[in-house]
Amino acid sequence: MPRLLLFLVLLGVAVIVYALIECAMTRSNEVRSISKPAWLITILVVPLIGAGLWFLFGRPRRTRGTRPPRPAPRQPTAPDDDPQFLQNLESRRRQQAREQELKRKEEERKAREAQSNGGAKGGGTTSPAAGPPAGGAPAGGAPANGTDPAPAADPDDDADETGSTGAHRPNNP
Repeated sequence: MPRLLLFLVLLGVAVIVYALIECAMTRSNEVRSISKPAWLITILVVPLIGAGLWFLFGRPRRTRGTRPPRPAPRQPTAPDDDPQFLQNLESRRRQQAREQELKRKEEERKAREAQSNGGAKGGGTTSPAAGPPAGGAPAGGAPANGTDPAPAADPDDDADETGSTGAHRPNNP
């Protein structure tokens, strides 16, 4: 019998504490029948009866259709459905294309410098079968980066109309 009495006392205290906490957490404009402070006093003064009255008459009604809306569970999205992922992917692709273009232009510039330095030091002609310089410069001599082509030949150059150098002929005054 004392065990049953102890269980009932603990159950009563739990109900009263729950009713107090719920009453305190409820918004004042949602409380029914009497004011919120009056409900708190009623639950404290007449503990079990006040808690029972709170659950029956003071507690805000929650009908089936007006439950607080639950946030929709976040569904995992496929990468191709995520706009932020697609935007990041596009920006990375553009950055890589820019880097490759800069690398290609740098290689073309180095090849032109090596060709102009090598031609001045070696004194020989370049054969047309050698093809474009490393880096794939387009035909016609115009670089792909949109800059002006190499400066025109110097008028004092020893080249004649056929394009051969005059290294084997003496300079004409």
